[in-house]
Amino acid sequence: MYRVLYRKYRPRFFADVIGQPQVTDTLKNEIRADRLAHAYLFTGSRGTGKTTCSKILSKAVNCLNPQNGDPCGECAVCRGIDDGTVTDVVEIDAASNNGVDDIRVLREEANFTPAEAKYRVYIIDEVHMLSISAFNALLKTLEEPPAHVIFILATTEVHKLPATITSRCQRFDFHRISPEDIAKRLEYVCQQENVSVEHDAALLIAGIADGAMRDALSLLDQCMGQADVITEDSVRKTAGLADKTHLFEITDAILSKDAAKAVEIADELHKQSKDMARLCEELVGHFRAVMLIKTVRNPRESIVMSESDFIRTEKQAQSLNLPLVIKIMDTLQSAKERMLQGVNRRIEMEMTMVKLCGIRAEGFSDPGLEKRLSSLEKLVAGMKANPPVVSNTPVKAVPPPIKKPSIDMAELRKNAVKFDGWQNVVEHLRQYSRSLGTSFEGSTAYISGKYVLVDSKNDMCFELLRKPEHRTEVRDAIQHITGKIYSLGKYSYPDEQKPDDPLMQLVSDFKAAGIPVENKEKNSN
Repeated sequence: MYRVLYRKYRPRFFADVIGQPQVTDTLKNEIRADRLAHAYLFTGSRGTGKTTCSKILSKAVNCLNPQNGDPCGECAVCRGIDDGTVTDVVEIDAASNNGVDDIRVLREEANFTPAEAKYRVYIIDEVHMLSISAFNALLKTLEEPPAHVIFILATTEVHKLPATITSRCQRFDFHRISPEDIAKRLEYVCQQENVSVEHDAALLIAGIADGAMRDALSLLDQCMGQADVITEDSVRKTAGLADKTHLFEITDAILSKDAAKAVEIADELHKQSKDMARLCEELVGHFRAVMLIKTVRNPRESIVMSESDFIRTEKQAQSLNLPLVIKIMDTLQSAKERMLQGVNRRIEMEMTMVKLCGIRAEGFSDPGLEKRLSSLEKLVAGMKANPPVVSNTPVKAVPPPIKKPSIDMAELRKNAVKFDGWQNVVEHLRQYSRSLGTSFEGSTAYISGKYVLVDSKNDMCFELLRKPEHRTEVRDAIQHITGKIYSLGKYSYPDEQKPDDPLMQLVSDFKAAGIPVENKEKNSN
């Protein structure tokens, strides 16, 4: 009879357990030193090896020929535990045996000495499902069990256990298994099964499994039923995932505010029987990658995707500011929650696509523009209340004098800090005005209060900034990257002389040598 992969390749020794050295090494050391606890608590997310380690531990403490802390796997007790014929090792599912009567039966059985093995081992899975009265019935036995009894409690929700239970156990926390470790194990299994798998496909399965080896092997089992060569596309098809191309296309549509294109992509995916709630989840994962690229120093370590997809995601991240990414993720999460509450998923997704394409106008409007619109609205309201008197006599308009505020450049230089995101601004400018972006190559910028001060040896960029349309483009690019509005200025050095000017350096050298500056030409001759 066919055995599913997660059962067929379940580790039989501590050395075979993937990604949990903090658990397996400690248990092996305790077994070697014969320092066994009477109660163990294994906690962690699903599929990380809690039940597997429980079974290995039950064999190791009873093995007739232990091997350096591991069970031999060949003696009668080890084979009997694997076959389920040794009655001294008992597995209890607390989800279906959670009453006080079940625990009372366990307490009575625990008093009997083992029939075949050295220890009676009780493995209680999903122990957090026990009732309060059942926990109370277990408490005394757990605290002072007979010398021949070992309890192993396993749970995914340790916070639901009473403190009186956890304090009587030796606790081991199982971590989520890293995608690379899962991918290596999947490749090993495929090699044993004579199935070819691409590394990117194994990584994709690992990403979907979210740190659970059992889930990864179950999905691999499904993929092996599709074809003998497992590719990234076949994994997506088996798991019902959207093609990664669609995620990039939807993101491009959001960036260009093309609601029609975004809705069209969503409808096409719906026709292909793609679950819209799952599409929301994938989009959240995609924008999570963008968020990490913009915030984490080494994002590649935290993002599971192929190198080509990572490069493409990195490029998209340059066109997105962080507040916008957070807003998009929040909108998608809300849409998914509504879908799970029973609304029409297709309509909800279409509405969400339209929202996302207009989110920049809704959530990140220009405060200066809002202020000007408010002033215009007040002006129009005043004109309606007091309409102007129309006269035939022409009136010559006299422009009011414009008083420019004085700017203390020395104070601005004093408070200036380097603008680390300036190169992102230049890159953004290059996307819609190559000449403007090129003119700022090699420049740096500083932020001082409400000003961004540009420092460049290329005077062309300042000539371009004289034009109002170019100044607007630069201010918009800065707002796109920072989410804030700044005024623009030129970073000038004291006495309008840059410190790397050769003439200034020469003057400084003369002064240091005690030579009067006005005589430098004579002396140089």
